[in-house]
Amino acid sequence: MTNDNRMLRRLCLLLCLCVLVLPLVSCHREEGEAVAEVYFLDVGQGDCALLRTEVGDVLIDAGPESAQEALVSRLHSLGVTSLRLAVFTHPDEDHLGGADGVLRSFPTETVWVNGSEEQSETVSAFLSAAADTGAEVIAARAGDRMRVGVLDLLVLAPFSGDLLEGNSGSVVVKVTCGKVHALFSGDAETDAEEALLASYGKETLSAELYKVSHHGAANGSSEAFLRAVRPQYAVISCGAENPYGHPNGATLLRLAEMGAEIFRTDLLGDVLFITDGTKWERIELWRTY
Repeated sequence: MTNDNRMLRRLCLLLCLCVLVLPLVSCHREEGEAVAEVYFLDVGQGDCALLRTEVGDVLIDAGPESAQEALVSRLHSLGVTSLRLAVFTHPDEDHLGGADGVLRSFPTETVWVNGSEEQSETVSAFLSAAADTGAEVIAARAGDRMRVGVLDLLVLAPFSGDLLEGNSGSVVVKVTCGKVHALFSGDAETDAEEALLASYGKETLSAELYKVSHHGAANGSSEAFLRAVRPQYAVISCGAENPYGHPNGATLLRLAEMGAEIFRTDLLGDVLFITDGTKWERIELWRTY
């Protein structure tokens, strides 16, 4: 075999080795490196959370119509181009008001709603946007789930046959990433919490990161429910000096007594948590508005 042939053979072997090794290198993550981000976006008196992974993004609620333009701009600034899933927990304007603008601005594959037949201008605008953009709208029920990258999203409520009108018809979603969990409860009130407690054990309801129900109102986040969730971090999405008095002092006290560290969008603006699949870490953001 000539020297040229030997050199060619070695080059071929090296190229084959690179083909085998490079995918392994690209999939490797350093310990502690974030694999998912959760933004609790400040939309004033309303709810909105963005869950980000390498393979796709998820939005849970879209705030009120008054914050729609700012929300779309904020999502663009974060690099969002499309959504794998949007969850609109219930048709109240402070959760669904920005939905039509979001759907028209970001191609969305699937939408989970609670299936309420409530009629309003907000609902009509949302349904028109979903129809015009081709988003698949599904009435979510307990047991439904979806995988988006490293995130597993499991619907805990509503249950089949539930009365879907009002806050307690909210879609409740538990998100799992590796060994950590987050619970998004919409505006679920005490009666919905009692149904969750009757249907699930603490292992299912427990979550280190908890989006406090109903903006921290007094009629949610009961002591029994918090004992099951055992949150390490509690995020309250509400507007500054809102007319409802959210968050309620008794709710704040219950959260504090459970040892939860509380973060409020009315005081902090956007709140960001990242995870490597073993723990949650809060990243401080500079408020620029």
